[in-house]
Amino acid sequence: MKNKNIVISILIISAIVVAIIINKNRQKNDNSSAIIIGILQTASHPALDAAREGFVDTITKNSNGTINCIVYNAEGSMINAHAIAQRLHADDSIKAIYAIATPALQAIASVEKTKPILIAAVSNPHDLGIIHEKTNICGTTDMIDIPGTIKSIKTILPYVATIALIYNPSESNSVAQITIMDKELRRHSITPLHVGITTEIEVPQAIASALSKADALLAPTDNLVASAMPIISHLAHQAQKPLIASHNDAVKQGALMARGVDYYECGKATAGIALQVLCNGKKPYNLPIAPAKSDTIMINKQLSDELGITIAKISDTIMYINSNK
Repeated sequence: MKNKNIVISILIISAIVVAIIINKNRQKNDNSSAIIIGILQTASHPALDAAREGFVDTITKNSNGTINCIVYNAEGSMINAHAIAQRLHADDSIKAIYAIATPALQAIASVEKTKPILIAAVSNPHDLGIIHEKTNICGTTDMIDIPGTIKSIKTILPYVATIALIYNPSESNSVAQITIMDKELRRHSITPLHVGITTEIEVPQAIASALSKADALLAPTDNLVASAMPIISHLAHQAQKPLIASHNDAVKQGALMARGVDYYECGKATAGIALQVLCNGKKPYNLPIAPAKSDTIMINKQLSDELGITIAKISDTIMYINSNK
């Protein structure tokens, strides 16, 4: 009974906080003549922030003030995400919802069946069981080229025999990518070591253990891992072992390499789809979910020099940047 009361109290507090945030955002965006898009962002980290910024910038530039965006951030809490989703669904002034990352999409799709749901930073939307023939969901996916990533690792880091896969088992998109990564690593005679992390508190100990057993770390496009990237990259740097990420911004945070997507461009692409729906009368189910490109390898030049890694000439495009270790 005590635990039940605690859960109820948390839900009530979350609902009050969400209501306050929504009311404040409503005051900032009070324009009764404009179409309003409610943005539900799963958490705060560079990739998702870029997906939001690309969307808002493009909508602002191309709508001539006829469309406004109101941003709500669940800050990594599914309780918050579901509470915000309920409010966005119930608010008749919200004409469409932009869901950033899989947890945000799952939260809003569980309650909203009519308003257009626009998506970005979602790796495998078709595997979530929420897209149907007359779906109200459209946008872009950030599924990376996993076979290409593993091939690049094999070329750039030929000595690697064991790679620790760092991910959150609670994120369905991460699990889907890890399954493919495991298969591809084994195909290239590299042994995968699965390291599941469910909270940021677990990160230091889990990463330290993984670094003691593996030659390198590899992470999918995982929201928990992305949020903890500064910690993970710091520990990898201390151990002098390479960290390979799946979103490009991680390279600026100390990862050695990534072959991910440009999330700002993903946001821009989804905004273009939103304009087709809201201004040109297109139906979401007539607009296929568009894949993003992930054909450029981002290399942390400073870190590769420190680790004594010589980047082999490969057919893929390589972009060198410096880190913020």
